[in-house]
Amino acid sequence: MTMGNTKTISLNVTSKRARARGELVVQAPVAELPAAVERASYRLPRMTVTGIWMERAELTAGTTWKSFGEDIVLSFEPIDAGTTRVLATSTPQLATTIFDYGQGKADLTEVLNAVAAEL
Repeated sequence: MTMGNTKTISLNVTSKRARARGELVVQAPVAELPAAVERASYRLPRMTVTGIWMERAELTAGTTWKSFGEDIVLSFEPIDAGTTRVLATSTPQLATTIFDYGQGKADLTEVLNAVAAEL
């Protein structure tokens, strides 16, 4: 699926049992992703960046009526010199959570779209 950002090649997010996975492929070198995540964090008021490294970033999302909060991890994998795959996972902070009513999937979609918009 092609998104509005010309650098976005594809975006796919799925969810099962309050755990979500997503993949974003962008036409940008992997070195641009940490700064893009930092800039994107200002677009995500419910989320807090807990760490950004060259190969990954970690965020936490606060509590809503659907969720007790979640941990989000973005991993950056170079496909070639100018293309990067961002793999995203969302896991509930309360390990016994079975249902999140789509909150994890929505949060991953929001994070990945915000990162793509900053590239």
